[in-house]
Amino acid sequence: MKICCLYSFFSRAAIIAVLCLFALASSSLAGEKASANRIDIDLSRMSATMVYSMVFQMVTEPEKFVGKRVKMKGAFSSYYDEAVDRRFFGCVIKDALACCSQGLAFETATPRKYPKEYPSEGSSITIIGTFEYEKEEDGIGYPIIKKAILSR
Repeated sequence: MKICCLYSFFSRAAIIAVLCLFALASSSLAGEKASANRIDIDLSRMSATMVYSMVFQMVTEPEKFVGKRVKMKGAFSSYYDEAVDRRFFGCVIKDALACCSQGLAFETATPRKYPKEYPSEGSSITIIGTFEYEKEEDGIGYPIIKKAILSR
């Protein structure tokens, strides 16, 4: 009888342990999905003045924002730099008076063909991606939104 009770106790303990492990694994996967969808800085919900100020701060103090997920709306822009043989893409935002512009470069999460798979210059776009700071060989760097999801 004691053996039967011990067996029953260990069977229940094993089942509980397996259920706990399953619950932990499920919550971990849910946490990964939630963190992939999280937005740390949502510029699309700010006033034009706040957006301009925030982007200015992101450009002048990039180390404070590295790794943050950013969402922003603006106008699509591209620029080909012959010196480095590379095309840069940007999301440009005007301030409240529409006299000054601030923007951030971005790279899409999945490669696209230019110009066929990009919006036309000046088109309204929304991007969501991770803020990074790239340094060139000469030590000069620039902020960029990496792994960006681009929508029109």
